[in-house]
Amino acid sequence: MIPALDGMRCPVCRSRLEEDDGGLRCPACGGSYPVEEGIPRMLDDRLPGIEAKRAEVAGWPAMAKAQGWYEPDDEVDALLPYLTRDLGWEDKTWRANEHSFSLLLDRYVRPGTRVLEVGAAKAWAAQHLVPRGVEYVATDILADPNIGIGRGAFYEQRVGPFARVQADGEHLPFADGAFDLVYCVAALHHALDLGRMVSELARVARRGGIVAALNEGTRAIRASGEVEDQEEEKGFGINEHVHTLYAYLWAFARAGLLVRRVEHAEGDRDLETRRIGGRLRRLPVVGRSAATWFAQTCYGYSGVSLFARKLR
Repeated sequence: MIPALDGMRCPVCRSRLEEDDGGLRCPACGGSYPVEEGIPRMLDDRLPGIEAKRAEVAGWPAMAKAQGWYEPDDEVDALLPYLTRDLGWEDKTWRANEHSFSLLLDRYVRPGTRVLEVGAAKAWAAQHLVPRGVEYVATDILADPNIGIGRGAFYEQRVGPFARVQADGEHLPFADGAFDLVYCVAALHHALDLGRMVSELARVARRGGIVAALNEGTRAIRASGEVEDQEEEKGFGINEHVHTLYAYLWAFARAGLLVRRVEHAEGDRDLETRRIGGRLRRLPVVGRSAATWFAQTCYGYSGVSLFARKLR
């Protein structure tokens, strides 16, 4: 049985799929998708932008090997994303991932929730979601055994089986309204078309469901969209962009998503240490919101997490 087959659709024409010789086939458009090591491979050469996506698939392992973090570390992977809490790492990115993911767990995850993570990387979220009794599906364009969803086998050994699908976040191979909660962690900024990817997250969420984007890098309104820190990644073929908070809000609104919470990705502790943000944070009632909006609008570059509900 193919994982999550009942809710899967052809990424090209969105028709129902059939099992065929151990793989998947679309009877409507003739698409054929192999299943390797339990992972349906749903990247199709007919998809718009597929050349850039395949370049990124090759670029991530190449960069990881060049930078020395390609080989997995079981001790570290077993603690993701809580590396600052449990290992004492002083790492801004993981501190933001930790804070934002904790909010998601505490506020929106309940037993029986159907959860889709887009851009799941190693699928480390499984070790926190599966034990809570949710139906978790991890997708990413990268199926690499060390740094992509192929690494999910490590987490299956820890918490049991869950579905993994190699897929493009701008062309998700799932039925409309298939999930209660759809989210990504620092993945939206890799989209070739931000609006397209947000609309796909919204499409596969049920009406009234939650769509969240965690720890997405933003820039101040007048700051440049070209960030020096991203140049090396771009050199490896990885798609990188830096959007303003308002570009994300506009994309969410156009997709029929009502943003209910805008959160500084690193949380209050980071806001309170800033000169103006700290003063705003101390305002009664509106302090957290005021400090967050100021940070995302006026600071040079920072992370934001958006939590929204699907209206239609």
